Amino acid sequence: MRIRLSLLITMMLLTFIPSIVLADDIEITGSDVAIRTLPGTNGSVLTRKKHGATFPLLDSNKYPDQGGCSAGWYKLNYDGREAYVCSTYARVIKTTVALDPSAVSACEKEMSQKGFPKEYWGGLCNLKINHPNWEFNALQTGLDFQTVVDGESPCGTNTIYKKTAPEDYIDTSCTGKYDSGYVSVSKKALTYYMNPTNFFNEKDIFMFESNYANFSITDNSYFKMTESILDSKMLNFLPTLNSTINSVARSHGINPMMVSSRIRQELGSGIATADIYKGLLLSCISGNYTTRWGTRDSDGSSFDYYYNFFNIGVSDGSNDQAPLKAVRAAKRRGWGGTGNQEEDVRLAINGGAEFLKNNYILAGQDNIYFQKFNTHPVKSSSLYSHQYMTNIVAPLSEASIAYNAYKKNSLLSSSFIFNIPVYNKVDVPVNNSPSGPTGDTGNNTSGGMKTETILTSSGLKLTGVNVSGLEPGMTLNDFNNKINALGGSISDADLKNKVATGMKINVTNGNETKTYTLIVKGDTSGDGEINALDLLQVQKNILGITKFNEVQKLGADASGDGEINALDLLKIQKNILGLSKIEQ
Repeated sequence: MRIRLSLLITMMLLTFIPSIVLADDIEITGSDVAIRTLPGTNGSVLTRKKHGATFPLLDSNKYPDQGGCSAGWYKLNYDGREAYVCSTYARVIKTTVALDPSAVSACEKEMSQKGFPKEYWGGLCNLKINHPNWEFNALQTGLDFQTVVDGESPCGTNTIYKKTAPEDYIDTSCTGKYDSGYVSVSKKALTYYMNPTNFFNEKDIFMFESNYANFSITDNSYFKMTESILDSKMLNFLPTLNSTINSVARSHGINPMMVSSRIRQELGSGIATADIYKGLLLSCISGNYTTRWGTRDSDGSSFDYYYNFFNIGVSDGSNDQAPLKAVRAAKRRGWGGTGNQEEDVRLAINGGAEFLKNNYILAGQDNIYFQKFNTHPVKSSSLYSHQYMTNIVAPLSEASIAYNAYKKNSLLSSSFIFNIPVYNKVDVPVNNSPSGPTGDTGNNTSGGMKTETILTSSGLKLTGVNVSGLEPGMTLNDFNNKINALGGSISDADLKNKVATGMKINVTNGNETKTYTLIVKGDTSGDGEINALDLLQVQKNILGITKFNEVQKLGADASGDGEINALDLLKIQKNILGLSKIEQ
């Protein structure tokens, strides 16, 4: 009798226990990422996968690096066998989620098992009714909503147009150098614009659309949509612009809509007006920039035939200097200059697309929301930093541009992927005290991110004034792209040069400039390469024939143990032979 009663109770309890998905997955976040037999580049490559590929995660540990990935390796299931992927190019998708017993409808159960809390269900399920082909992915940040609002609240991180902003959306305690007409936002504004559940409607949801290419939409449809987004006068001046955007975006595996929407957002419409940003485009299109602005680059060369469709290199507060900064950034990146309009447009669009892909999309900021609020980065050091824009309304504006183009071309029934951040306690009221680093009521002047912070937040390593973490063969232009995303830039240097041990560069954040020395491990000769000359120099130093200066010692220490010995010789030799790479 007791046994039967026990069984009955057990069965009743099991009836009320939520179902559980038993394993987390690994999602590839890079392109052409190797899946290996061992947790190191010493393991054989089983396959290579692009962004979006997923595999079952075998356990939650990160395995120590055996070479090539200092961040550690995830162990996954690849076709029934154990395999490993570098954690730098992958992220864990939390699928070990208990089904909330309050979920009733099939849609609510689906959203719950995907990891969306109940506060998200209503809006998403309403969208799902009318758009069954839309897919919503829950990206677990692991962060409380109050925490992300606090993280985004330092003075000057977010701005809003003063004339249209409610009074309580403005933080009057924060003063700084912003674009004309813009002011710093309060936590109350952050609370509204950062909460995903406020934007679960047919139009605003497109701020969460994946920036990767949507291959369910044809090239012809994309062509029509980008044409409807871009200004007609712009297309008259640049007849190949639309086709170039589509071909370049497809070649990089990214969404042409994101590229064209970003151009529209940055340059606006009606380029014949007196607006300074549109004046920039018009002057560049006419190939007469020097006449328009009466100036040349610091080396006396012309700015003609260079294009910067994305305002990359333009920081807040530039105002009337913005066009000059934009075209100078384009010139230094080689975005044009041939005099052949079609080729110059292609160089500029390709350069901007590469910049967006490498610096944002592959870094985990693969939609407009994350490019504004970096709350789910691949590298945790980039949390709340490395943001493309300061205007807090920009995600809504770009979402509206994309939505209107999709709607106009009758494509809203297509398959779309929306990556939506999940925050804990999103329904708990946020403390709306004034913004600023400490949340006090005093004035907080936004002086820009320190150069040290810019360097380390860009994934580089800093010891005193020495910068490492640089890949051999990398150019100063590549370096500049890394730090430019955070408001930094290199001044007074030829960006075509390779980074090299002993090279000194000036890094500016707009307010201050500091000089740093570059270190490429394995490069002692200072030519930016690791070759037989470096091997010979290290050998002579070990034998006491020659002596290294302090900077050369840092370059020679390939093993990172603080000494220069036979181990460093071995690592340099293996790097030269292609057997293994020196960890920078």
